[in-house]
Amino acid sequence: MDFRSVLGITNKRRLALLEKLYYRREGWSSDQLMSELNCSLPILLNDIDLINAEHPSFQIQKTKGLYHIVVDKKVSMGNLYANFLNTCPEFQIIEELLYEECESIIGLAQKLYLSSSNTQRYLKKIEKDLIEAGMELCYRPLRIEGNEGEIRNFYYRFYSERQSAFESTLPQLPPDHYHIMEQYVSDFVEENQIHEKYIFQKRMLYTMYVSFWRIKRGHPFPKEALRTEGLKLPQGASYQALRQAVREKLDMELTPNMLRDTLWLTFSDSIVFSVPHLKLALTDNLRYQQLFAQHYELVEEYNKMLGYHLSRNSKFGLTIVLSNDFYMHDPQGRYICILRRNREAFLKEVSEVYPRGVEKIRQLVKRFVHNYHMYQEEDFILSYMYLLITTEVDSLELLANQEPLLNILLLSDLAPTEETFLAKQISDNVYGNFRIVHFEKLSGGTPALYSELKKYDCLITTGSSRGLPKDYPVVVIDPFLTTQSRRWIQEMVSDLGEKKSQMQHN
Repeated sequence: MDFRSVLGITNKRRLALLEKLYYRREGWSSDQLMSELNCSLPILLNDIDLINAEHPSFQIQKTKGLYHIVVDKKVSMGNLYANFLNTCPEFQIIEELLYEECESIIGLAQKLYLSSSNTQRYLKKIEKDLIEAGMELCYRPLRIEGNEGEIRNFYYRFYSERQSAFESTLPQLPPDHYHIMEQYVSDFVEENQIHEKYIFQKRMLYTMYVSFWRIKRGHPFPKEALRTEGLKLPQGASYQALRQAVREKLDMELTPNMLRDTLWLTFSDSIVFSVPHLKLALTDNLRYQQLFAQHYELVEEYNKMLGYHLSRNSKFGLTIVLSNDFYMHDPQGRYICILRRNREAFLKEVSEVYPRGVEKIRQLVKRFVHNYHMYQEEDFILSYMYLLITTEVDSLELLANQEPLLNILLLSDLAPTEETFLAKQISDNVYGNFRIVHFEKLSGGTPALYSELKKYDCLITTGSSRGLPKDYPVVVIDPFLTTQSRRWIQEMVSDLGEKKSQMQHN
């Protein structure tokens, strides 16, 4: 689930408009957009004018009757989501709930320069989404309570999505304190032999920031869920600097127990970053042992689908990635994001290119979550699919290679070098198990051509399909591969692969 339902109707509609234009670059007509957004033409035009005025990096233009979006090459949709999180009062309120500095609705309204009635209305919407996500909005002071891991992870996602520049920034944290925390995280990673990856360290940094505030407001992570041995806490210069910063900013005395609390993702085994940590978790953490074994079973089934191409190290690596993403969640819980649904957007794009392969992975995941009665919400299923596809970079190609072999005849009036280049473009851009054969014969007329076609499953030609059998699979393309022709070929290859597979199983 996401939290975009807390947005006002207007902001929600404008965000949807920008997303639709961004992910469909061929454009939309005004009628299509009005239907998709359920709005009138004056409202649509007004939204476009305001977006163009307020978002210089995202300009909506109309060309030949279709609306397109022109995006500055230095920004992405992430910048747009960050802008919404920074400027919308609903999300400003969500941030204030972390700091717990407002005793009442009146105090919160005054701090954010809002009316009390609007503030109360925003809180009601936020409360509804929090309840759905398994958290609780409480009063005096205004705050969020519930499962501590879920709350901290929620705020990690909030600040992660709100980052709009390359340099990570966190509110209420002076730059020198930010760099002190950064150095401590770097030392922690080095001392515990953790894989040095930017996103891992950034997550630790954001998690520490959120955790310090939760601890200050009386919300510690359960001590019994945190390791006290096996992982090292640096005690050198970076620790002393961090200790001083915590004293200055939060008026708290830093202790080893507090540090373990701030680094709860690692000390609770929710995220395993290194081989030594993995051995620890598999030795004495029964929950991790169970989850790892279940996910290893899923990876084995996936490896079978891919034709047993994964090495032992690859299978272990994929299992760790899956376990890291799901360890902290309640098996019947909700997968939470704030605004950005990049995994869903990725799968939608991939499904348009190779729907048959993506559907096979979906069915595999659905069987898995059903068998173990876990994570059956649609967002969890999408997340499993995303991780399986992206962690093993060749997975879609490997999956396509398990399809029945198709023989494709390529008939063109191109020079041999041009035709060879076109065939390679098709092979590189279309998923499926097929081989392309070049048509070499000249004489014989239509009967000979019909006889030749019987040797193949389909035809790709730069000529015309006129005169061919009506039921014979054929795609007519330009002398080069376009987005549209690639889609046509992919649809034909996927359909024929499915039919041939069904015939083999019957």
